[in-house]
Amino acid sequence: MNILLATYWPFPHIGGVSTYLNILRSRLTEAGHEVEILAQHPGLSHYYLVRGGLRLRKQDFLPQAEEAVKSRFRRRKIPLSPWMLWRESEKYAFELACQEISLQDYDLIHTQDIISTFVLRRAKPGRVPLVATIHGCLATEWAANNEIQARSPLEQHYLSLEEYYGSMSPDGLILPSRWLSGKLSTFGIRHPRACIIPYGLNQELYRDGQGIQQMNLKVSTSVRPNMIIACPARLVAIKGQTYLIDAMKLLVQQRSDVVCWLIGDGVMRQDLERQTQELGLEEHVIFWGKRHDVPELISRADIVVLPSLQDNLPFTIIEAHSLGKPVVASRIGGIEEMVEDGINGLLAKPGNAVDLCEKLLRLVEDDRLREKQSAEARKHALTVWNDIAMLGQTLEVYAQATASRPLPLLRQDFVSRLSDDYRTNARLAAGHIRNFSILTGTVADAETGHTLPDIPVHLLDLAGVVLRSTVSGTHGRFEIRDLQPGNYELALSHPQAGVMTRKITVLQAESVLIDISL
Repeated sequence: MNILLATYWPFPHIGGVSTYLNILRSRLTEAGHEVEILAQHPGLSHYYLVRGGLRLRKQDFLPQAEEAVKSRFRRRKIPLSPWMLWRESEKYAFELACQEISLQDYDLIHTQDIISTFVLRRAKPGRVPLVATIHGCLATEWAANNEIQARSPLEQHYLSLEEYYGSMSPDGLILPSRWLSGKLSTFGIRHPRACIIPYGLNQELYRDGQGIQQMNLKVSTSVRPNMIIACPARLVAIKGQTYLIDAMKLLVQQRSDVVCWLIGDGVMRQDLERQTQELGLEEHVIFWGKRHDVPELISRADIVVLPSLQDNLPFTIIEAHSLGKPVVASRIGGIEEMVEDGINGLLAKPGNAVDLCEKLLRLVEDDRLREKQSAEARKHALTVWNDIAMLGQTLEVYAQATASRPLPLLRQDFVSRLSDDYRTNARLAAGHIRNFSILTGTVADAETGHTLPDIPVHLLDLAGVVLRSTVSGTHGRFEIRDLQPGNYELALSHPQAGVMTRKITVLQAESVLIDISL
């Protein structure tokens, strides 16, 4: 088969979707299939085919997309906030770009998120089956990280409908956990061809540490740790590292020989580094940043921790189990299907630093418990987290989608449904955002202080959707207008420095100034 794996998210990227795509592409190729990946380029200015090399500049589609979105919502008499306009324009620009790709050349398209699924259902030829794997629930992440408070009732309903239409668009739906299936059902999502397929890893690479290189790590800390706790996760609010740092403050008061490694990068890094300094934990909390040797780092740790506020089926735990590491993780989401409390790990209350500290301390101080849970973790990985089993079940979904007639389109399209709900539900007409802010900034070289022109600047919401894109001007200045209150991610792309992200907080009707050094 000639298979297109597609995602709206950048590829490669830190996170589970990239890991899943790499595993699936590798195993499908080994099985004799032709595989291409369609994604956003990491610089966020292009869509591209990873193997074929085709690049489509996003700015070539955005103006047309924005005018079309405005016109459609105007006809339906739906008030468009800037945030809704930007998200809808981003989706439609992606659809226009997909129409430039020869989608008819593929035997099957396998999408990885609700945005690419919704878009490709509209853009693809009718005869090409569409399978989707949904890796999480974006609508509930807004609530879990407290960002939903910044959204109006209409915007909150918009997010719910986005989840529904994205998940109901494919001919076959793959969900990695029972929790996610139940969570989506709260949005009325009951796909007739849905199945649960857990993630998997190549367990041969992890057996007895085979394939895991041992490293000489140089860590600038005066602490000689007897115990290393590793937290491999993106530095974003939903992963809960702020509670882990609070827990470390409590833990080192009882065990000064413990060090925590934060492995990964993200928009919360500056906030977490500031928290670490304020709590006097610089010697006990080490920031490794973005790494390409995460399994090697996990293999050097004694315990793996994941304090998420919401999570589906995190690869962090799968890798930890595969390397025989006991896990302390939040009692939420799909994690409860992964960690058997007291057997192959310990579960803690989400957002509770005291309980997290108690669970970590228990493993730190009990050698026998750690050894027992380590053995159970490895045994669990061998029987459950297997990528060959994942591939076999995925191919069955492909076969069913190929052999069956395509599912009919939903009876009512997204904008029509939003329009009808807006007219009939008085609550959705309340609380429109009317006061907007302006973000202005300067980009400069970190070493020389010289301003940098022509640097791409992207504004993302905390779900990772690109909202606005611009370029720094002659004097390194950039400006983004009509920002609604809330937290955002600012991403700057530099040919040498790569992509740098920064969290931006916008309060009610204020001008935001920021200076950024690359």
